[in-house]
Amino acid sequence: MNAGKTIVRRGLTGSGVATLLLAASFVVLGSPTTPSTLLLISWLVVVGSAMVAAGHRERVSIGSTTLGWPRVAAIAIALLAIGWAAVSVAGLLANETVTGLGPLEAVLTVGVVGYFAWFARECWVGGASLDEETFTVD
Repeated sequence: MNAGKTIVRRGLTGSGVATLLLAASFVVLGSPTTPSTLLLISWLVVVGSAMVAAGHRERVSIGSTTLGWPRVAAIAIALLAIGWAAVSVAGLLANETVTGLGPLEAVLTVGVVGYFAWFARECWVGGASLDEETFTVD
């Protein structure tokens, strides 16, 4: 495994574990009874699990389809970006932003979601801007 691939895969694993811990914190510290909280927890579990799977397995079977780790990572990161945007927009519309930064959160969201979208595309296509060897499936 080359250095770039090692860094990306370890980053996926660490991010996935952190995302799963965040989901667990909602369960342990709160009372996940509202549909929106349950949806948020489910989203975090799906994203975190997909990131951990992409970080640890070369290929992941989903039903009758087998995907290489870069495609699984791309799906997880895209779901993360979509969810982040949805939570941020909902907070901005309700004037209750997650970060407490108010309108500045819109700028933060555009930057973060843009980066996630770019990186998800890199994973999906196997490296348009980054080294192709980073996204090889052994």
